Amino acid sequence: MRTHDLELVKTFKLLLSEKHFKNQLEMVDALKGEGFKDVSQSKISRILNNMGAVRTRNAKRETVYCLPGEISVPATNAPLSSLVTDIDYNDYLVVIKTTPGGAQIVARLLDSLSKSDGILGCVGGDDTIFVTPTRNTAISKLYETITEVLAG
Repeated sequence: MRTHDLELVKTFKLLLSEKHFKNQLEMVDALKGEGFKDVSQSKISRILNNMGAVRTRNAKRETVYCLPGEISVPATNAPLSSLVTDIDYNDYLVVIKTTPGGAQIVARLLDSLSKSDGILGCVGGDDTIFVTPTRNTAISKLYETITEVLAG
């Protein structure tokens, strides 16, 4: 695959995880907005097919495209970080998205760190973890700590 195509697929995956697209023409427009001028509906269709993307209904009953990552199961010898699909933060929390059922084990790992690592506590659901920093820890520093721990 050409380097340009690798960047296209990477950007496309990111857009799919951040936005809800109702049709392939919306995807073409979004990618053109990201600087990929040679994108067509047929290319989008091929990428969607290669990724195994499906159309499904979201909580608002809208038909949208999504990636099959939510149903993936890590191998038994895969690192714990393979459960993590996204890490982001705002001014107050670090939010970690995992594959379904993965949040509890990742939250337990993070809870094993001490307050000196900047973690006051974690709340883990099925596929989402909220991590709150200690009083004197900058949220960006906590984000860095978490990404380092989960990268290893």
